[in-house]
Amino acid sequence: MTLNYSWSQTRLEGNVVSTENLPISNASVIIRNSDNRITNYAFTNEEGNYTIILNYHGKIQIEINKLGFEKIDNTITITKTQKNLQSKIVLQENSTLLEDIIIKIDNPVQVRGDTLEYDALAFSTGREQVVEDLLKNIPGISVEKDGTIKYEDKKIEKVMVDGDDLFNRGYSILTKNMPNKPLNKVQVLKRYSNNKLLKGIENSDKVALNLMIQEDYKDVWFGDISLGYGIVSENRYDVNGNLMNFSKNFKNFLSYNLNNVGDDRVGSLDDMFYNNSEIESVGQNAQLYNTMNINSGTASRLKDHRTRINNAEHVALSSIIPVVEKLKLKLTGFIGADENYSFNSLTEVVDVDETYFTNAEINSYKNHLKKGYLNLLATYDISAFQMLQISSVWNQGNNNVDNDMIFNGVSTLEKLQTKNTFTDQKVTFTHKWKEKNALLLKARYFSNKIPQLYNINDFLMDDLFSFDAKGMDNTIRNGKTFIGVEADFKLKQVNNSVIEFQIGYLNHQEDLNISFQLFNDNSRFYPENFQTRSSFTLGDIYAKSAYTWIRKSFKLNSSIDIHQLFNSFTTLKSTKKSQPFYINPTLNASFELSPTQIVTASYLVNFQSTSMEDVNDTYLLTSSRSFQKGLGEFHLTDFQMGTLRYSIRHYLNRYNFSINLNYRTQNKVLSSQRLIEQNSSLSQTIFIKGGETYSVNLSSTYSLKPLLSTIKVDVGYVNSTTFNEVNDSGLRKNDFYDISYKLSWKSNFRSYFNFLLGSEWSVSKVKSSNFENRFTNGFTFVDLYYDIGDRFKSKFVTEYYYFGNLPDNQKHHTFIDFELTYRIIGDKYTVGVRGNNLLNKQNFTSFYATDIGYSTTTYRLMPRYLIGSFKIRF
Repeated sequence: MTLNYSWSQTRLEGNVVSTENLPISNASVIIRNSDNRITNYAFTNEEGNYTIILNYHGKIQIEINKLGFEKIDNTITITKTQKNLQSKIVLQENSTLLEDIIIKIDNPVQVRGDTLEYDALAFSTGREQVVEDLLKNIPGISVEKDGTIKYEDKKIEKVMVDGDDLFNRGYSILTKNMPNKPLNKVQVLKRYSNNKLLKGIENSDKVALNLMIQEDYKDVWFGDISLGYGIVSENRYDVNGNLMNFSKNFKNFLSYNLNNVGDDRVGSLDDMFYNNSEIESVGQNAQLYNTMNINSGTASRLKDHRTRINNAEHVALSSIIPVVEKLKLKLTGFIGADENYSFNSLTEVVDVDETYFTNAEINSYKNHLKKGYLNLLATYDISAFQMLQISSVWNQGNNNVDNDMIFNGVSTLEKLQTKNTFTDQKVTFTHKWKEKNALLLKARYFSNKIPQLYNINDFLMDDLFSFDAKGMDNTIRNGKTFIGVEADFKLKQVNNSVIEFQIGYLNHQEDLNISFQLFNDNSRFYPENFQTRSSFTLGDIYAKSAYTWIRKSFKLNSSIDIHQLFNSFTTLKSTKKSQPFYINPTLNASFELSPTQIVTASYLVNFQSTSMEDVNDTYLLTSSRSFQKGLGEFHLTDFQMGTLRYSIRHYLNRYNFSINLNYRTQNKVLSSQRLIEQNSSLSQTIFIKGGETYSVNLSSTYSLKPLLSTIKVDVGYVNSTTFNEVNDSGLRKNDFYDISYKLSWKSNFRSYFNFLLGSEWSVSKVKSSNFENRFTNGFTFVDLYYDIGDRFKSKFVTEYYYFGNLPDNQKHHTFIDFELTYRIIGDKYTVGVRGNNLLNKQNFTSFYATDIGYSTTTYRLMPRYLIGSFKIRF
């Protein structure tokens, strides 16, 4: 007998108890149809109750499982007129130890507690080359342009291979290079704990991925080599390869790449370099930043390979070695170099109050970048309940930028040399007792130095200094040391509530010495108030407490951070001190309306102390024509933020939906007081009352089973208000509005043809006291896939960009790419050809508006090329 679907609903309510009439929580209730397929399921709450909504009538099978009890299996018939059905089920204890219950569904997905397991082969279309390609096919997983992976709305904490983390937050090295073929399963680990001893204690909201390798690929060396070279085009090459060995404890991954076709095979590595989360520690996001930057002007709306004219090479290695039974070492290394070339022309119109002028720039950038990274992590399991982890990081990079610039007809050459040396030492001891309590002792020390040397051979700011200069130099010596210690207690209660308490001390010490000078053939001039020799100290004694209260489907988390700061800012002329005390409270609540529906809300108040740049009392050169000056004193800034979220989502559902409402208001905030002239800009930080920000984000995904496709819709709205001063205008109000729409339709036909269609549009408006600008940007793409058998595969990509405020000959941009591959001897050998920018579009122009005017930028694009390739797997 088959089930009959209708618009009526039947509510199944039940209570599951033991023979002693005690409620049984977390028992699985599985509904199967007459074909033995799972259609619904739920878990009992702490009172043993469950609720399931059925949208059909007919014969169903109810299966109830709980570890340690006999399974119940009942068959009932649901009629059209039944609206409610209630039952009480008694489970008999079973002395035989049962295996974990695995819920299997029609799709190749399994659920085991907080782990979702996807069959990699079932989600492969045969066109994937690397792990990242396969992950894009898995429901709920999305991959950002820089390689960042998200599951639903959460960033992935790490990507592991058979349970071992190879690159921590630099996992894009792995996912962008590792071939997908060895994968057996992809696991999504919800409520993930970085520290294995904290599993089951902390209420984590982190998500991680675990890649499970096929048995045939374990304990053997395997990999691939790909060689690509230009066909009837200028010298283009793309060479990459991987060598791997994954056993139970011993793991190796080696990757290398050389290319000048604009491909990014490493992604964003800053978090791995400076904020890796492989062990629990302190001082996240405490690193030092560059004082000066020369913006190479990449077109953010375009895919990176369109404008990245490069010459990149890198080698990455990660090895996990079990020294003895209790000691495991992980060695991670990266060496990379790149030469990036960028060419653009900028037209900037400033129209604010009585100030109006136009600037024209033509820039030719060459950016030579080198990076080296080495990380040694030792994990020693003292016992089953004690663990010691030690991490040592060394990171060094050089970045030399040359810009041949023409500014308003004046030709000049500017150079910026930056060197970054970073060493980081972490120690964390974990002690777990009584299975539900843990103590973590953490210590960290790092040192970061970023010296910079800037030179321009033609002085552009004649309207700012009276000195007859031919050029200027800016020498920066910028360094920071950090020391942090913390004791972290986590105590889980009988009712699953959690008490957390941390006490610690952080010390930030920064030194900034800058020599700014103008020169001509005869002399050098050091302008007063443009030289810096200062020291900044921030000491933070803090205590943090959090309590998570759980009752049935409701969870409430409250936390409070208490900080006593000891600030000091010293120059040659004076010393300023401040000892502010503040409290940051946070409240989070969540309520599960059903196993697939959840409502969450949060509210927080956040105070922050001013940074070194904010306190600095002299002008710092930040670009060729811009200076920035701080407050010259300490202040606390603060904001309040509230969020409300409702979501309907579960991997079993064909339909997922979420809506987020966000509100943020700032009481005291740092803003700018700017003096803008045609050739220069002086900006000074001011302390004022802040503005407000409202935002709404809606996301929906629906699987059309009859059409074997998925439709996704995202809509966002942001309204933000800020205040600043420009050219003695007094405090002026600036309003920013943005509405964005994203729509995509992806097919999953079991045939030779598939497609991916999408469109993204945004309508933005900037409004100030005497200025308003509205602009519309759009992006539409069509990806077509055509296969002939299992050997020949093709892909054709069409992209269309639209900028509404540009002239007709600049607002429309179209690109066409293609890729053809043919497999020989299974997929051991693959030959292919790839074409980029077939229309050979030379330039791309974008439009951007701010509260003081607008600008148009024209970028030179990667020219058309055809590249042939040969890949071998071994």
